[in-house]
Amino acid sequence: MDIKDDKGIIAAIPEITEIREIYMEDFLSEVREILDEIESELVNLEMDPGSKDSINSIYCGFHTIRGLTGLLNNAAGTQITIAAEELLEVVRKYCSITSKSVIDIILDSIVLIRTYCTNFPMLFDNKIPDKVERHIMLMEQHKEEIMLEVDPHGEKEAQAGKIPVQEGTMSGSPAEDFLKKQNSLYSKMKFGEIVLREKKVDASDIIKAIRMQKIRNTGTADQYVKIPLERLDQIIGIIQNVSSIYDSVKDEAILRFGSNDSLTIECSKAHHLINDVQNILKELRMVTLQQAFQKLTRSVCSIIEENHLEVMFSTMGENIEVDKEIADRIASPLGDLVKLLLEKIYSRSDGKSSKIGNIEVVAYEEANDVHIDITSDASANFDEILLDARYADALQKLTTMRCHLNPDRLNEEGTRISITYHR
Repeated sequence: MDIKDDKGIIAAIPEITEIREIYMEDFLSEVREILDEIESELVNLEMDPGSKDSINSIYCGFHTIRGLTGLLNNAAGTQITIAAEELLEVVRKYCSITSKSVIDIILDSIVLIRTYCTNFPMLFDNKIPDKVERHIMLMEQHKEEIMLEVDPHGEKEAQAGKIPVQEGTMSGSPAEDFLKKQNSLYSKMKFGEIVLREKKVDASDIIKAIRMQKIRNTGTADQYVKIPLERLDQIIGIIQNVSSIYDSVKDEAILRFGSNDSLTIECSKAHHLINDVQNILKELRMVTLQQAFQKLTRSVCSIIEENHLEVMFSTMGENIEVDKEIADRIASPLGDLVKLLLEKIYSRSDGKSSKIGNIEVVAYEEANDVHIDITSDASANFDEILLDARYADALQKLTTMRCHLNPDRLNEEGTRISITYHR
């Protein structure tokens, strides 16, 4: 009997089919379990698009499934997981916020993997269906769009906002019940854990419900207008002039009528009103560090890749608020300092392989100060850093922003450069 392929052998020897199904079912069960975990993390990611823990967990899940699909010898599943893993790697490196379109395409990947990698009739088909090929091409396009956005020459603008929200008919759905349960019964559980516990609604339905809730929550009675920053500064200047005039009027009122006179008391009320207006105007100028950190991440990661360095770069504290002018200007000196650490600590000019390491930029608040710490896990020669012209240039830029710069050796266990901005 001439048997040329695995299917012929399996058909000829029934016992092989039974054995194969036993160990294959173990693999398939693990794939299904990991897919469930990925779905729950996607729901958490929809709730918090900036969660690095969720995106890392999803990436690791696809990496594990990639190995399992290789063992299963399933071509479609392997190609999907490879493309998803590559897309997620780009998102991890360059995106501080995971877009809805990326979440949607990962959800579609899960559906396809369930279809072609956990179904016995389709499992041993080495052909890649057209539907899978189109999906892989779509993931490649998403990856390329992100990389074009990262390009330092700015050849393509961000695509965020071009993908419409698919609302669907969700009113009164079980998905919305999960949102209510998170606020009551499961207040201490992550949202995705509720999905895993009850398993009555698909992850895609939950994500749609979350998006609809966000849309409804923004549909308040508040109205907004755009104020150019220049105009806002003009208003602040006028209020400062009014405050100076007030000081003169208050002093004259006290001199003429005494501190208990009605005119003096009204002047005191005016003083509080002026302070309130000034505080409101200052708040209008406040923005988060998110855009500055995103710009910093793109710049630093490009240098790491260009120089083939094995350094992990990360940021935390993107939601810390600072004056808009500071947020616009601080990315440049931060980038100069990080690049300086990369060169002085991790680059090798003697042809040997570079050090493996980690650099993180963390922003946090303390009293009325904003701190931004640049920390590496390796020690640097501080004399070289302090004498470098790029350090002096970064120091000058930060000084003009009323920021204080302070380097620290961290007991020879690492290097930290701290920046302090007083609001």
